[in-house]
Amino acid sequence: MKASIVLLAWNGRAYLGDCLDAVLAQDYPDFEVLVVDNGSTDGSADFVAAQYPQVRLIRNAHNLGFAAGNNVGLRAATGDVLVLLNQDTVVQPGWLVALAEVLQDSTVGIVGCKLLYPDGTIQHAGGRIVDARGSTRHIGRDEVDAGQYDVVQDADFVTGAALALTRATLTRIGFLDEGFAPAYYEDADWCYRAREAGLRVVYCPQAVVTHYESVSSETGSRVHQAVFHGGRLRFLFKHQKLDDLWAAFVPAESRGLRNLGPGGELEALRQAWVSVLLALPDIVQFRLRYVEPDVDPRLMQESLLQIALTLRELCAKEHPFYAPRSPLDEDEAWASNLAALHRQWQIVPQPFHSAAPLVGPAIAAFREAWLSVATRWYVEPLVTQQRAFNATTTQVLDRITPYLHFVQQVADNVTSAQQENAQHVRELNTLLSELLRLKTRVAELEAQLNHQTEIE
Repeated sequence: MKASIVLLAWNGRAYLGDCLDAVLAQDYPDFEVLVVDNGSTDGSADFVAAQYPQVRLIRNAHNLGFAAGNNVGLRAATGDVLVLLNQDTVVQPGWLVALAEVLQDSTVGIVGCKLLYPDGTIQHAGGRIVDARGSTRHIGRDEVDAGQYDVVQDADFVTGAALALTRATLTRIGFLDEGFAPAYYEDADWCYRAREAGLRVVYCPQAVVTHYESVSSETGSRVHQAVFHGGRLRFLFKHQKLDDLWAAFVPAESRGLRNLGPGGELEALRQAWVSVLLALPDIVQFRLRYVEPDVDPRLMQESLLQIALTLRELCAKEHPFYAPRSPLDEDEAWASNLAALHRQWQIVPQPFHSAAPLVGPAIAAFREAWLSVATRWYVEPLVTQQRAFNATTTQVLDRITPYLHFVQQVADNVTSAQQENAQHVRELNTLLSELLRLKTRVAELEAQLNHQTEIE
């Protein structure tokens, strides 16, 4: 069987040389390599064109995301075995042969690889969905590779960083879902679609790949979190039965949302729920065709809508989101310093003592007399002035403390309002963009209908 390796590139110039060298060195009788450049700005496409003329190069005008970018390559591929590979990987000898051998089993829909970190520890030996919220776990992650995962085994999913399927499987389950844009959970979705079609998803330990994880994406930002959660929620809404969503997902997601403090992740989740709400018509159609064809369409749509709106409301409640509070309320140092001022505002002269035997009392008395004669006439007015100043300072601090709390609370409320308004603006812009897209689509359909009418 001819194999087609689709390598999606985006600003990965530093990794493409090692990646392509390893791929082109594979001992497989018939294969082609397609590099789909996703609008790189670091010279990746020009590098491939100049250094690897035997590779088919496809240049996308801009970054289409993981699913859409790979779909461009899949549509151009001519092989019977179709392989997706990340740019930040180095495949080991025998990798392609191992994948093709597993795919000779007609019960297998998708096969994944053993992925290693650059230090040789395991990154991925198959994947599992581990809880009702759709959290994922890579089997063997961070373990030393001692052969404990060297048997072909079924998995819930395999990572899209390096996986393969046959053209027959692609025809059966379709291309990657471009609704998972720009990334995350599209590989799990593909694997679940294969399983829903009666095919197996397996992990092949003989297909070994070194993966420099997360070279192509930034993690931790609010944008990244919104994309991640959007993919997670879309995946669950596509594949979980309605009863499971209500019985397991809703309670688990509710607990998770309540445990989140104020900050960017709640904003990200609100944005993710907007993307789910906009995608509900497509999600319902998918579910009716592949997951629960016997469920009434109106019931399914209303149920999914209720789940989405209920959980999104939790993201917007004031209790977990921007609850105004003053740092002074939690500042123990502030309270301690204020108490110390109350204790220390009055300066009290300390009596003299002497530890000298017998003559000690006489020495102390002499010091007292000397202090009275030589310095007290000058120091006492200063001490009196300092006492008055300290007393006044303490009183002023007592009086202004409530106002400081008030000012801090006002500042917190202003900040909260600004952040809340910014979030609403972002959501409104998203909705407007979708409405414009739908308006354009309606105009296109009307034009097609008018054209069809004229022909008839």
